[in-house]
Amino acid sequence: MLTVGFDIRPALFNYAGIGRYVRELGTALTKLPEGEGPFLEMFAPSWRGGRQIPPGLNAMRHKMNRGFLPGRVMEQLNKLPGLDASRFPAKVDLFHWTDYSYPFVRNCAKVMTLHDAAFVADPQFHGWDTSVLLDRVRHALHAADRIIVVSEPSRHDAELLGAHSEKVIVVPHGVSPYFRPAERELAESGYLLTVGTLEPRKNYMRILRALEILWDKDAAPDWIIIGRIGWDHEKFLAAIASSRHHKRIRLVPNITDTELLRYYQGAMALVFPSLHEGFGLVVLEAMACGTPSVIGNYTAPAWVAGHSGLRVDPKDIDSIADGIGRMVSEKDWRRQAGAVARQRACGFTWGNSAAQTMQVYESAMLAFQQTVGV
Repeated sequence: MLTVGFDIRPALFNYAGIGRYVRELGTALTKLPEGEGPFLEMFAPSWRGGRQIPPGLNAMRHKMNRGFLPGRVMEQLNKLPGLDASRFPAKVDLFHWTDYSYPFVRNCAKVMTLHDAAFVADPQFHGWDTSVLLDRVRHALHAADRIIVVSEPSRHDAELLGAHSEKVIVVPHGVSPYFRPAERELAESGYLLTVGTLEPRKNYMRILRALEILWDKDAAPDWIIIGRIGWDHEKFLAAIASSRHHKRIRLVPNITDTELLRYYQGAMALVFPSLHEGFGLVVLEAMACGTPSVIGNYTAPAWVAGHSGLRVDPKDIDSIADGIGRMVSEKDWRRQAGAVARQRACGFTWGNSAAQTMQVYESAMLAFQQTVGV
């Protein structure tokens, strides 16, 4: 059985974005049929917190390697001979870097997941020091034997960063069966929904201006935003406070999955014309609930939604307003789009993602062995 070092740290601290990906994929990998899946040596050192162990992991197919050293100390230890992350805290055949912050690995095959390269498209799209992040990611891409990207559009991100095309493999996200339509048809909802961190690439300011156009004509319902505070959010919050329609906007910070499911199920539509995404997991979760989306043209969420999404120009306020207006006014179309969304979502499962990831591991092992002459 292949032994994989799997960086579980993003899932220990939060369940959004990358954390959700790591949690769901790790769990699905441990549930692959015997002989078809790996044993996961979970890389889980954390000095501060990190107690949210993902539920559902197969106890016979993983080991949680905890540690309580500060990150900088651990980083230096991994650089010592014989103590890199392929040997310490556990000896592995392959290591999977699941985030932009990754441990030093020398003595085994390496797989990296590149979630997106929004920080290259526009430095404002990420809260980190862009130059530091760019150097780090490029180094990992060069060192990795195989690179997982999560959608066809994100393949371009990898190539933009200099990754060799033969290394890059698309493995889409799945969606948990937890996200599903309501058991009985709900009454027509009174809100539009957006889910995502308050940050520039989510395009909140243009959504607000588009909705103000519609609210002036009383042509759209209220807007609920679910998301934690990110970076460069001050102007958007100030715009809400000064908006003549501020009472029609509700910000919801941290919520449980149970609450999130209810919001998805009850929404008239998800409004998500993000400027840049690697995948757009919230679009897929809404689709699984039978909720259609307003999404940006030529983006990863548009690839995910397929024909179930209503596409707009994410840089054009009038286009966003027109798209939302159509979604609100055309009830029959909206219902049909929701049904198509639900059907398309059935093709995205974490089981499929895990099986495809295992194929990437095997490909990376072969490439590594050819490199070292085994």
